[in-house]
Amino acid sequence: MKGMNVLNKIFYTLSCFILLMFLIPGLASAQSIFEHQNTTVPAGQTVDDVYVVGGDADVLGQVNGVVVVVNGSLRLGSTANVKGVVVVVGGRVHQDPKAVLGDDVYTISLDNATQNSLLIGGGLVLGLWVLQLAGSLLMILVPVLIRIIGKTKIAAFTDRYQRESIGRLLYIGFLSGLMITALSALLLVTVVGIPILILILLAVLVIVAAGITVMSSRIGEWFRGPAQSSDWVKVLIGASIITAFANIPLVGWIVMCLVVLVSMGIGTQWIAQKMKRNSI
Repeated sequence: MKGMNVLNKIFYTLSCFILLMFLIPGLASAQSIFEHQNTTVPAGQTVDDVYVVGGDADVLGQVNGVVVVVNGSLRLGSTANVKGVVVVVGGRVHQDPKAVLGDDVYTISLDNATQNSLLIGGGLVLGLWVLQLAGSLLMILVPVLIRIIGKTKIAAFTDRYQRESIGRLLYIGFLSGLMITALSALLLVTVVGIPILILILLAVLVIVAAGITVMSSRIGEWFRGPAQSSDWVKVLIGASIITAFANIPLVGWIVMCLVVLVSMGIGTQWIAQKMKRNSI
């Protein structure tokens, strides 16, 4: 129980510090945090806990609880007696051989290597978040723009697949995906086939965009509400719902695979119908 209480104190302190840094940036730049103001526990004095942020701590007396130092260093003198856990973040621990420690000592040093790792990791996370945000916006805006710009032609194309079975389109899209994957693998091994592969991938992107427009319109029909909505509003509602499900961890990958396969099914049917009409 004592160990749990110590860990709870440390967690509470670090959590408050992080919240302070992010939620109150004006206060986080105050002198009490970033200017080094040393704290000393003199010999012969007994305290419960020691918390120091932005300064160094000199412990010469007795501490019954924990010692937490953030953005500073800790010096444990020969008369120091710490019965709890010692945590130092962004600094070093200087311990006299005669100092008495009861529990563990945790030190997190923010040296150049650590800072670089944090910056690289933070940059990657931020970059992935920006890409995800941009992709989500495109998944919503592109179908709406296709519906608005295309007007009657896109409306006819969309209405043609309103009554199509999703299962049938999914099956056709799966077979088409296998064929495109096999063809892409053959084109990739040849230098001449790379430009053709790029054209195929661009065509697939156009087909997926058109398929998302169709599915968005169909989903928007289900959630249009009691009032009659415009066609582009239906697409906006449907695209927003698809994008919301696509951003769910793990589930989003399944949703995107289904969206791509159904779009491929729609595009394959459209191409087959065009070829059939031209052959007549």
